[in-house]
Amino acid sequence: MKTYLKIPVLCLCLTAFAACEVEFDFKELDGAPLFLLDGNIIAGHSASGSASFQMYLYAVPSAAGDREFSEESRCTLKVYRNSELIDVKDYITIESFYGLIADEYTVSPGDEVTVTAESDGFQTASASTVIPQNPPAVEMTCSRDGDNLDVRFSFGDNAGTDDAYAFSFRTLASDGKPGDNDPGHMVELPYGDLGTQVMDNGPFDVVWEDGYQYYCILDDSFNGGRKEMELTFPSFPFSSDMASYFRIEIRRISPERLRYEIARADKGSNILGFIGLAPVTFAYTNVSGGAGCFSGVNSGYSDWIKVP
Repeated sequence: MKTYLKIPVLCLCLTAFAACEVEFDFKELDGAPLFLLDGNIIAGHSASGSASFQMYLYAVPSAAGDREFSEESRCTLKVYRNSELIDVKDYITIESFYGLIADEYTVSPGDEVTVTAESDGFQTASASTVIPQNPPAVEMTCSRDGDNLDVRFSFGDNAGTDDAYAFSFRTLASDGKPGDNDPGHMVELPYGDLGTQVMDNGPFDVVWEDGYQYYCILDDSFNGGRKEMELTFPSFPFSSDMASYFRIEIRRISPERLRYEIARADKGSNILGFIGLAPVTFAYTNVSGGAGCFSGVNSGYSDWIKVP
């Protein structure tokens, strides 16, 4: 290309890049740090009615403030059930990262659970969630195709609530039918690889990990109806000397968890957004005065079925 032809092309490219610029006017940056809460309260695993409380707490410094916290800095975490204070944890250190806070509380479906994180110099962070109703029963069949396992399952949705569902798939080799309390071993699907930048979620809205890998959907497209799914597990770990069994953990989960995980996945894969070549991806949170997500879960299992 001759020199006089290169100049218009260069100008056109510069115009395109300039048109994609997004400007943010940060007049005054707040120097106060904030709390990031990431937790669940999980009902359904215990016959006694107790729910497992699991919360990660991060102290996040402001870009305009101090980058380190004093070793003496402490956070008080308060837990409420239907506005009644049921626990106070005042021993939490916030120098950089505290870690997992775990406990058990007695809750029922429909209960509202609220958590607050308080400390000198921090804005009080608070979040609330409602314990979902019991998960629906799962109807399931499976068939073997060489080394693959084909699974078909369905469940009914509640028309009166805004629901989200999370699934984890389990297997176990046994001489006899496993017990209901045996969780089994996780089986992964060929999509939802958490190590990739651009995730293929298959028929699900998002895939996330919480001890096990969970495949999650919102009920937007089948609210009040029956959802049917067909999945293929490649290279299924069939047992050579014992019978193989399969079942599904189904969680009815508060929709804010899926919205948070979808926003995190979008933000992680939106590389072009950082250089102005794609829409900016904003984070979702249900934490007031902080960041992160606090959600409720009600978990159940299908029956173990013998793999053909």
